[in-house]
Amino acid sequence: MKALLDLISPATWYVAIVAAVVFGLHLNWQDGYDEGYGLAKSQGETVVADLRETYANEKRVAAEAATTVANKIIADLRAEQAKGNQLASQLADTKESLRQTTDRLTGDITRVTTLYRRALNAQPEPLPTAVFTIGFVRVWNTANGFGPGPAMPTPNSPSRTTASASRSGTVDDLDSGVTQDQLLTNQVRNGELHGTCRAQLTSLINWTLNGSN
Repeated sequence: MKALLDLISPATWYVAIVAAVVFGLHLNWQDGYDEGYGLAKSQGETVVADLRETYANEKRVAAEAATTVANKIIADLRAEQAKGNQLASQLADTKESLRQTTDRLTGDITRVTTLYRRALNAQPEPLPTAVFTIGFVRVWNTANGFGPGPAMPTPNSPSRTTASASRSGTVDDLDSGVTQDQLLTNQVRNGELHGTCRAQLTSLINWTLNGSN
C-alpha cells in the first residue's frame, strides 16, 4: 500500500486536495444557498401575506365608507320625500279648504244679492239693481291680473259711441250688463285662484328653505 502511495506524485496530491476543498466549498455554498432561498421565500411569503391583509383592510374600509355614503343618501332621499309628501299634503288640504270656502260663498251669493232690509226690524225688499259700467269691469279685471280680456262676463259689448257736445263719450261709460251676483261669483272664484297660488308659492318657498338647510 505504501508503495502504491509512493507512486502518486505530489502534483496529484495537490489536485486531489484542491478538488476536496472545492467540493467542500461547493457543499457549503449549496447549504448556504438553500438556507438563503428558504429564508428569502419565507420573508417573501410574509410580505405577500402582509400586502394581502393590507389590501383586504383597505377594501373593507372602502366598502364600509361606500355603504355609509349610500345609507346617508338613502336617508336624505327619504327625508326629502317625507318633506315633499308633507308639503303636498298641506297644499292639498289648503286647496280643499279653499274649494269648500268657494262652495259655501257661492251658495250665499243668491241670498245676499236678491233681498235686503233697510233696518234689522224691517221687511226684506228686492235689492235694487246696481249698474257696473264697462270701465268698472275693465278696471276690475286688470286689478285681478286678467288684463283687458273678458275674465268677468260682459253681456253687453257696444262699440265706441260718438263724442257728445260736453265731453268725449267712451265705451267705458256704458252699462256692462254685469249683475251683482256675477260680480260676487267672479270675486269668489278669483279668491280661490289667488289662495291656491299663495299656497303653492308658500310650498315652493318652504321646499327651497328646507333644501338649503
